[in-house]
Amino acid sequence: MATIKDRYAIVGVGESVRSKNSGTTPLHLALDAARAAIQDAGLEAKDIDGFMSYSENDSCTSHQLATYLGVRPKYVKDIMGGGSSTEMLIADAIGLIETGQVQTVLIYRSMNGRSGVRMGGGGWDVNMLQSAIDGGSFIIPYGAGGPGQWFGLFATRHMHETGLTKEHLGHVCVSFYEHAQRNPKAYFYGKPLTMEEYLQTPALSTPFNKHDFCLESDEANAIIVTSAERAKDCKSRPVYIMGIAARQCVSHSHYWSDLSEVASDYVAADVYKKAGVKPSDLHVASIYDCYSWVVLRQLEAYGIAPRGEVGDFVAQGNLRMGGKLPSNTAGGMLSEGYTHGMNNVLEIVRQIRHDYKGTDRQVENCEIGLCTGWAGPDIAGAMILRN
Repeated sequence: MATIKDRYAIVGVGESVRSKNSGTTPLHLALDAARAAIQDAGLEAKDIDGFMSYSENDSCTSHQLATYLGVRPKYVKDIMGGGSSTEMLIADAIGLIETGQVQTVLIYRSMNGRSGVRMGGGGWDVNMLQSAIDGGSFIIPYGAGGPGQWFGLFATRHMHETGLTKEHLGHVCVSFYEHAQRNPKAYFYGKPLTMEEYLQTPALSTPFNKHDFCLESDEANAIIVTSAERAKDCKSRPVYIMGIAARQCVSHSHYWSDLSEVASDYVAADVYKKAGVKPSDLHVASIYDCYSWVVLRQLEAYGIAPRGEVGDFVAQGNLRMGGKLPSNTAGGMLSEGYTHGMNNVLEIVRQIRHDYKGTDRQVENCEIGLCTGWAGPDIAGAMILRN
């Protein structure tokens, strides 16, 4: 079997200003993010010959972005997708470079996720929700009309089976809010969360309160991928892709039929094998955190802590600085911002490059990191990166 271990790298990352009301278009935000990533890599726009994006019908096209950067690309691609799309498109970029279609690819997510189309809010309609998940017609008419309700049902069952408690969910939130206090670009910078406040916050959708939900934000993120050979000519320190599992699924499209499995269970074994590492080799992680419970279930899936012991793992402070696996160190989607996971990728790249060296934001001895994607219990992907 062919291997791509260490043959491809992320050489540039960038983002736009993050806000709740950008006052501009997704194209403008995408241009800001793309230019930042190009500058980070020490490239010029003309060096990018592939452009890819994902969206929920709320963005600009790759061809538009390339045009306004002054580039005629060899390849453009825009997909409908949310969580785990970053990993999937990075894998697609590797395939395109491997076969000589392109040399360097810019991948972006741009959205007015608060002032424009809101996930589960404005822009959704009942007909779309009915088809959003297989079997949706059996639950949506009865009040489970959005991801908060769907994931709440999964979380409740998992908590019943494993002994996870509301306080364990709170440890995820408190840890990530603590990270956000070191990140001036985080939406909740200057707004720390205590466990007392968390436990006193009313529920929105059992077992979740507002702190368990990801943010809604207007922003764009961008990533540049190229070969390890070309990465040597870039200004930035390359972050090499040791292994990637682009996108895997559970055993049945109607995933309500078996609540014991999530796609991450299958992704984990695959990505560790490709990278040639094990959970204990990881120094840092970016774990997809659309909801606090999703983090706990992935810690279990990726072998970070055994089933039944995940709650104790987070309660001991292991997601915090100085813990066994500092995670989502910019604050994650719970407290930094939300671009369906791409902002988490930007942060882990910066950690592995040691961009924060000499500050309390840098994870010590940070060489290898895990970055996970999650579209739902049914679809997931992951990457393992190194410096």
